[in-house]
Amino acid sequence: MDQRKVAIVTGASSGIGRATALALARRGYAVVVSARRQEKLAEVAQACRAAGGEGIVKVADVSDQAQVDELVASTVSRFGRLDVMVNNAGYGLRARVHETSDEQMRAIFDVNFHGVFYGCRAAAPVMMRQRGGHIFNLSSIVGKRGSPFNGAYCATKFAVAGLTDSLRVEMMPYKVKVTCVHPAMTRTEFFDVMRGTARWSGQTFARLRGLTDPEIVGRKIAATVGKNTPELVFTLGGKFLILLATLSPHLTDMLMKIYHDAMVKDAGY
Repeated sequence: MDQRKVAIVTGASSGIGRATALALARRGYAVVVSARRQEKLAEVAQACRAAGGEGIVKVADVSDQAQVDELVASTVSRFGRLDVMVNNAGYGLRARVHETSDEQMRAIFDVNFHGVFYGCRAAAPVMMRQRGGHIFNLSSIVGKRGSPFNGAYCATKFAVAGLTDSLRVEMMPYKVKVTCVHPAMTRTEFFDVMRGTARWSGQTFARLRGLTDPEIVGRKIAATVGKNTPELVFTLGGKFLILLATLSPHLTDMLMKIYHDAMVKDAGY
């Protein structure tokens, strides 16, 4: 069997997932890129090959447990190993908490949380047998401190962070590393496909807060493989928000209220 190092990246058709797949490919990985859009995945796989790695397309919906199990099983069957699992797939929902329907809440948890859970549950036994590997779970800076109009999304990302903390300690005896990734707002199509009723766009967010390039996140994930790194936070603003929320939740609320009012005014909500 091919003994090159092997990675799976979900949500790899664009944004952070695509950037991470390419960063791993540049390091010589065989990268199984997975998402629901086959034509986009084909482009990413070709870019992985051009970058010096191997790119393999595997269409899967992470909200379906059977598809995630098969994604991992087929990868291990082909390569005989799994070194890196990047549970990245997810989407946003812009709505106030009281305007969020039961269906919307269940749907976003199915993808953003259960998709991560299924990926962890499928990959962990493989890596335990190998006595090595690295799982990366994509949370968000708002998985550390909730923000207005993002209650459902924040809830999924808090859940991912808690799951990741538990898994990290459970995997220590098996020499499997687990890292929670907390990007700030990133320059991807995330805002363009965001669901919900609020009327602002990615341009609105960019004017208010600025956006991080996904390549920065992808390169950092690739560089962290094999290291004992509990979490990744990418911006000074994000680090400040986490610290402030710990030291003064009330002051953080006041700052979030300013952010809330600026978004509402900018969007004409």
